[in-house]
Amino acid sequence: MTDALSHFSTPVRDWFRATFSAPTAAQEGAWESIRNGNNTLIIAPTGSGKTLAAFLWALDALHREHEAGTAGGTRILYISPLKALGADVERNLRAPLTGITRLSGNNATEPTISVGVRSGDTPARERRQLISNPPDILITTPESLYLMLTSAARNTLAGVTTVIVDEIHNLAATKRGAHLAVSLERLDALLEQPAQRIGLSATVENPEAVARFLGGIQPVTILSRPVAKEWDLRLSVPVPDMAALGGANDYGQGLYAPSEYVPSEVPGGRGSVSVGSAQGTAQPAPSAVNTPANAPYTLEDAIGVFPGQEAGLETRQEAGLGPGQADPVRQDDNAAPKNTLTIPEEVLREGALREGAPQDNALRDAPDSERPETSIWPRVQERIVDHIENNRSTIVFVNSRGLAEKLTAALNDIHLRRVLAKQGIDPEDYAAGICDITEVPPLARAHHGSVSKEQRTLIEEALKGGTLRCVVATSSLELGIDMGHVDLVIQVAAPPSVASALQRVGRAGHRVGEISRGFFYPKHRGDLLGATVTLAGMRSGTLEPLTIPTNPLDVLAQQTVAACALGPISVDSWYEALRRSAPYAELPRALFDSVLEMLAGRYPSDEFAELRPRIIWDRTPTEEAPSGSIEGRPGAQRLAVTSGGTIPDRGLFPVYLVSGDEERGPKRVGELDEEMVYESRAGEVITLGASSWRIEEITHDAVRVSPAPGQPARLPFWHGDRMGRPYALGVQTGAFTRALSSLDATDNAAARQQLEQLGLDTWAVDNLLAYLREQRESTGAVPSDTRMIVERHRDELGDWRVVLHSPLGYGVHAPWALAVRARIEERYGVDASVMASDDGLILRLPAMEDVPPGADLFLFDPDELEAIVTERVGDSALFASRFRENAARALLLPRRDPGKRTPLWQQRQRAAQLLDVARKYPDFPVLLETARECLQDVYDVPALVQVHRSLQSRAVSMLEVETNDPSPFARTLLFEYVAEHLYDGDAPAAERRAAALSLDPALLAELLGSSGLRDLLDPAVLVQTQQRLQRTGERYRAYGVEGVADLLRQLGPLSARELSLRLRAESAAHGSQDFGAGDFSGAEDSENYDEEYGEDYGAHASTAEACALAEELVRSRRAFSFMGATDGSVEPQLYYAAVEDAARLRDGLGIMPAAALPTALLEPVAEPLEDLVSRYARTHIPFTAQQAAEHFSRLTPVGVGVLIPVLQRLQQQRRLSSGEFLPEVLRASGAVGVEWVDAQVLRTIRARSLAALREEIEPVSAQVYGVFLPSWQNVRSLSVRVAQTLPEASAYGAFISSRRAATVVGERVAPLGTAAPNPAAPNPMAENGTENGTTHAGQDSASSTEDLLTAIDQLAGVRVPASALETLILPARVPGYQPHMLDELMASGRVFFTGAGQLGGGSAQKSDGWIRLHLSESSLLTLGEAYPEQLVRSENPELWEALQTPGTLEHAIYEALAHGGLFVPALRERVAQLMSAAAPSGQVVTFPDTTEDSAALWRLVWAGAVTNDSFAPVRAMLAGVRSAHPTPAAPARLSRVGRRGAGRIAAARASMGNGMAGGYSADNYSADSYGSSGYSAPVAGRGLRSLRGSSLRGGLHATAPAVAPQDSGRFSRVDTLLQEPVEATVAALARADLLLDRYGVLTRGCLQVEDSAGGFSQLYRIYSAAEDRALVRRGYFIEGLGAAQFAAPATVDLLRSTADNLSIPAGPQGFGATQSFGASAYNPQRTDTEQVYGTFTVTLLAATDPANPYGAALSWPAIPSFAGEGVGVVKHRPARKAGACVVLVDGAPVLYVERGAKTLLAFTTDPVLLEAAAPALARLVSAGGAEKISVEKVNDVELLSTHTLGTHTLNPSTGEAVEHPVEALRAALQAQGFYATVRGLSLRRSI
Repeated sequence: MTDALSHFSTPVRDWFRATFSAPTAAQEGAWESIRNGNNTLIIAPTGSGKTLAAFLWALDALHREHEAGTAGGTRILYISPLKALGADVERNLRAPLTGITRLSGNNATEPTISVGVRSGDTPARERRQLISNPPDILITTPESLYLMLTSAARNTLAGVTTVIVDEIHNLAATKRGAHLAVSLERLDALLEQPAQRIGLSATVENPEAVARFLGGIQPVTILSRPVAKEWDLRLSVPVPDMAALGGANDYGQGLYAPSEYVPSEVPGGRGSVSVGSAQGTAQPAPSAVNTPANAPYTLEDAIGVFPGQEAGLETRQEAGLGPGQADPVRQDDNAAPKNTLTIPEEVLREGALREGAPQDNALRDAPDSERPETSIWPRVQERIVDHIENNRSTIVFVNSRGLAEKLTAALNDIHLRRVLAKQGIDPEDYAAGICDITEVPPLARAHHGSVSKEQRTLIEEALKGGTLRCVVATSSLELGIDMGHVDLVIQVAAPPSVASALQRVGRAGHRVGEISRGFFYPKHRGDLLGATVTLAGMRSGTLEPLTIPTNPLDVLAQQTVAACALGPISVDSWYEALRRSAPYAELPRALFDSVLEMLAGRYPSDEFAELRPRIIWDRTPTEEAPSGSIEGRPGAQRLAVTSGGTIPDRGLFPVYLVSGDEERGPKRVGELDEEMVYESRAGEVITLGASSWRIEEITHDAVRVSPAPGQPARLPFWHGDRMGRPYALGVQTGAFTRALSSLDATDNAAARQQLEQLGLDTWAVDNLLAYLREQRESTGAVPSDTRMIVERHRDELGDWRVVLHSPLGYGVHAPWALAVRARIEERYGVDASVMASDDGLILRLPAMEDVPPGADLFLFDPDELEAIVTERVGDSALFASRFRENAARALLLPRRDPGKRTPLWQQRQRAAQLLDVARKYPDFPVLLETARECLQDVYDVPALVQVHRSLQSRAVSMLEVETNDPSPFARTLLFEYVAEHLYDGDAPAAERRAAALSLDPALLAELLGSSGLRDLLDPAVLVQTQQRLQRTGERYRAYGVEGVADLLRQLGPLSARELSLRLRAESAAHGSQDFGAGDFSGAEDSENYDEEYGEDYGAHASTAEACALAEELVRSRRAFSFMGATDGSVEPQLYYAAVEDAARLRDGLGIMPAAALPTALLEPVAEPLEDLVSRYARTHIPFTAQQAAEHFSRLTPVGVGVLIPVLQRLQQQRRLSSGEFLPEVLRASGAVGVEWVDAQVLRTIRARSLAALREEIEPVSAQVYGVFLPSWQNVRSLSVRVAQTLPEASAYGAFISSRRAATVVGERVAPLGTAAPNPAAPNPMAENGTENGTTHAGQDSASSTEDLLTAIDQLAGVRVPASALETLILPARVPGYQPHMLDELMASGRVFFTGAGQLGGGSAQKSDGWIRLHLSESSLLTLGEAYPEQLVRSENPELWEALQTPGTLEHAIYEALAHGGLFVPALRERVAQLMSAAAPSGQVVTFPDTTEDSAALWRLVWAGAVTNDSFAPVRAMLAGVRSAHPTPAAPARLSRVGRRGAGRIAAARASMGNGMAGGYSADNYSADSYGSSGYSAPVAGRGLRSLRGSSLRGGLHATAPAVAPQDSGRFSRVDTLLQEPVEATVAALARADLLLDRYGVLTRGCLQVEDSAGGFSQLYRIYSAAEDRALVRRGYFIEGLGAAQFAAPATVDLLRSTADNLSIPAGPQGFGATQSFGASAYNPQRTDTEQVYGTFTVTLLAATDPANPYGAALSWPAIPSFAGEGVGVVKHRPARKAGACVVLVDGAPVLYVERGAKTLLAFTTDPVLLEAAAPALARLVSAGGAEKISVEKVNDVELLSTHTLGTHTLNPSTGEAVEHPVEALRAALQAQGFYATVRGLSLRRSI
């Protein structure tokens, strides 16, 4: 120790000895090299003290200077690649600086050595201070150093003696590093002598290259002494078999599979602890409940902190036990939900669960309903939570931002469930805020680049301070940031590289001498192999080599402009300075000159004339500058500063519908990352939201797509999130795989021991070895570094699927894919789909030739390969993208406004124009640099060429195999491609099923296990397939003798009864063509399928007819008969069989034919029973062995044991598949066991199910939304039946004609998700006018109150006319609504109203107006914190000025109500007092009278500043004026939904940190769930359960002195009623939730009637973040509304079920359209007494009702003119106006009722629709919506005028004459009780 510290000054030496016990080996070696003045590269593990080693000698020198008084200027320059790392170093320097100052003997309170930080976030004021008072130590970034060197701040660097570059490996291999290398040379040019350079890194493979980067041409000492760093690394798999998570699949894999290899059942293994690792027991963690809440969120963080949810199907199952469930202690505490894995830390570490554990046995014995889910995520998440709760501080690393958010939400949700379960609290009570716990702090927070800087800082400090237990991070925390005492690092999925893994695990045990503990959890078996290779590399220290970019010309151009911006420099000296840096050490002079010529404006053509020169090149030679000098043009310095840097400006490409209305702007679908766009091509199908889209065009600024519903689609990906595997790591992976596979094949025990020593637990070892073994069995070998495998097989469509297995990484495979695609286009003339990944290539090729594609597709001449790739990449979007970045980096595309970032679309546009010109000149420097970057940095073309040279020399072989099904490695590749569809349980049901059915059967089996298909296959398709195979469907029946022969040949023996079901009756067969034998694939006996599947087969043949035809065949010796078996209970039946089956029946079942047959027909059959069983399978949908045995037992007794071996043999021959296929609705009662199905039958069923699903996924029409939205808001509709009685003759023979009539048959909320009623059947509600057979007479008052609260919650904040509230809006939603119900809620304080403007020009106290209703508990969501100040100031400035002026009446009233509500008499007294006090002394005060008081008061009410505790004053005011809508009347019955209220805020707050199920859980989508804030269906209850225990407060107030009716009640200021403010982000989330609950499917148009702050753009950000966290789905659900539609998956399913229930008439024009003027598109269905046109859902709405989608989300349809058969223009236009109403018929607007009802607007000429709408107008009067209406005009035509159409005008459908629409509407209204007056038709409410 003395020798190492002897050269330091006394204070430095004393401080170090007092702080540390001894220097580390890295510190001793570093001090010796640094003391000698050498440039030094220090390579040491994390936690070895290398940062202090680099600083301490420089600190000692600084201390000596301060002691001597010679200090001045910056001496130490610390350069960090991360701003956060620089701030971390600044904090860590405080301790040594303070200690040295204290020990130096002076009395200074602050360290004498100063430290400054300059980065992109440093304010301008601090930057000026750093220039005027330079610190001794400056911490900066490469970009800030460049800016300082290009400005006057460079003078402060003239005294720098030491430059420290931290995490140098992160810079050396990038353009950012090349930029820094040139900046360091520019810095040395300022100094008297070059500064000493010190580089720090923990992970460097080729130190010589990094040393060359650090020093350039200067020598560098590499210090890499071995340091005893201890690692504790584990790799764990929480399931015994990752290939079959849900049980046995169709390929014999899984828990129930008969196999020689049975995985061990021990989840943990021994021997995985590294030498020297500690085995101490983990300290118990403090209670999470007592942990302080985290820092508050801001609105700016709404995107980065939006609450997440389970990634797929994680924690939805509440029943069943998972493998290795919680230990008994945790089970007793009820801390974890069922079907999850909860294991203590010691069990996780020691593998305490042993073979045969009861948990595993319970899993194997569990019934289907209790088996685990088919995802590995629930097990991984539960284990991670166990780790976190058993450690003080944990970091979880993932490889993508999306996974970080979803995993964070899942961890918080599991933790919250455990906390609540432990304390016995209902999650719903917690979400509603009615439990003892106010808030459970989050267990984990996400940390990545999309989280704001402020939030990242708060998260880091919370983890360091112990208030946060876990951070889920991406690479944002990978580098050397000190996160405090981190106990454990968990890596989910294989890390991108060994170096990255070392950096990440090094965050744990970051202090000197501590152990770094890390757990790895792979996602699937392929990921398990990658993680194992990484683990082996970490233990051996084998890292990936770094490659320094060679001559990046764009960086050269930028630095050249910056270097000469402050003055002229010599060209030759600048060239020599560049050559001193490592990236430009071999820079050719010609290339250098070409860059200077480009910058000086000497372009190869005048087409570049728009590019301005950046420098002036004076070529006059001088002695100092033989090649001349260069100097920046005016503005060059500003250009270099504002547009400098190397970090690419990448962003999102907007995605638009190609069919968008260009006049209104393209309809936005979403965004794609730039990385995704340059990997995509036109014609590909991608997934955005819940929908699939086909790319039609990719431009420089946008992607245009068209809908492709149900098509298999690529998932969006971001290579910025997931780095490709480096080539070196790929070689290591191949070598490891080859060695392990060879060892396993020869010595399994040795292979297991080797893996256990690496740190794999037993289940991980089992899975990995099984993975390699199955691959060897499938392809004969495993891909490795010396062998590649080309595997091909046919998919279900017969096309070739070719897979190249190679471990060499994406950088090699991506350019290889370009070359393969070019070869396929050249050879076959088709555009094949070729996908590259880290593990190989996948291509799909149509089967066009007899010769299958082989290895020759992948083999190229090495000398030609680079040219092929270069040619292909030059036309790609990747090349265009990188060209834009390089041109901007070369300062050719500067910012137009230096203070603002140029929009990406402008950058792309300008770059595209430049590229079009530059393509003509291949030597243009930016073009050369782009090609180099694509081929060397993005792609690894040199490695690809080397691979082909190895293939050519046979050093690497290529094996070609053909398989029947994908091999395990191939399934892994496909898994990465499409598996997320199946793991995302948040997609609508149809999308999930379609995505699953689009997969190959093998992949489907691996992903879903044995029971997955049960939920995917369409029951209707199964029934239809059964009818076809059985020949029982009416269209499939046979006819005649030949038909019987075909049936017997195809189906086998049948009885006469069974034959009759498959034959057409004699009468039905006349005139029909006989079906040939080849028309069908065969069928079998009925098996009671006609009864089981409920099919009405019509008139089939009788048993006698079938018997006669069969006997005819017997007589012709083409068939024979025999008696079947009997069990004694029934008589044996006679069966008929084809003579060709005689030998099979004899040899297989022992049935001897009674008649003599030719010997040729009786020759023995090789496999008779196999033939019979195979035929049975070909003619049946999935069946069990028991069903097959019962079928054959009709003929002769056959046991199940006889058939099972036969079925297994057929499966081995790939002719049958086994599993669970039939949905529950089709499974026979009591049917158990594995189901079997013919492979071809299954392929047919899957294809037809997929076709049916694709049709289902089509977007619904806009009219469907017109039905859905009122039903979603529980608005009552009329069921109107339109029918016409048949003409009849009277008793005297006279002809009695009839006309159509519309009859109201019921009133209800239109059903969502239920079957549509039969239009021809009478409605049971017609008799009593009730719903579900009950009335509302006995409606419980509490239930009615809750229904009213639910309606108000959904309407909260919506502006509606006061007169419409109790006449149309509330009565349509609340059963048994009475005005006193609203008054009681207002008197209790639970509800209040605010004004939103006055209607009309009357006085304030005698007029109608706009109002809004609010729930008190959530009023902040609908009003905002600045209410009413902000509203009144903007909407009514005169009133606002009066409120601010003392002495005015309005001010006095407002101040009088400041301390609480007052009745009007008391209010008047208080106002008089205030006005007297405000008047000047001696002035006579004139007090206002009652009328003036009332007018001023109501001005404040309509302005929204004052409210009343009753709605009675508003009613009283409306009663005496001409309001937009009449006074209320008695309502009718309506079903209720659950209220949400404050639960919405509580759920938003809970989900901020917890992802609470009560807020956004998928459980809310279940049929019996009442989550507090889930986006669930009305039938499920969309809010909290009714709080029956909370009664109203007191009721109405005491009687006050007599006042005017409109002044009754107690008036209050609105701002005194608002609740406590909530966080801005919580409020934003809750408002977004409220809007989604209000509209179901939210589109841009919905917000036209909302006063939403920030508009749709603000909500779009929130919903997009919600989509990333699986809370909502974005898709193209409703046609014509654009693709920015957001909805919950369950809502989408309800929307589609509504479309299924809606009867849309046939016709080319679609729903509600007519084929000609006055003709109807509805064809009647004839019954015995009438013709029925249909039963329609008719809805009457106020035009301003939010349940009316027209004029907002949907545009109003065009209005036809009724003058002269559609000629002319209608002057009136519909709008969402107060007083107007609209009548919807099956969701389409049919009538628009203007205010006063004198004028109607009809949107259709269809008389049936007009007649269906007429009862709604009558109901408007009878229900009290209007006292009297008098209709005078319709579409500007007098209603009583005569309108006829010529008799030649006929209905094209029926051939009948049609009548004018006006005539039809007039007759319909008269039929509803309207009577004629002088001007029109009137109807008055009867008393």
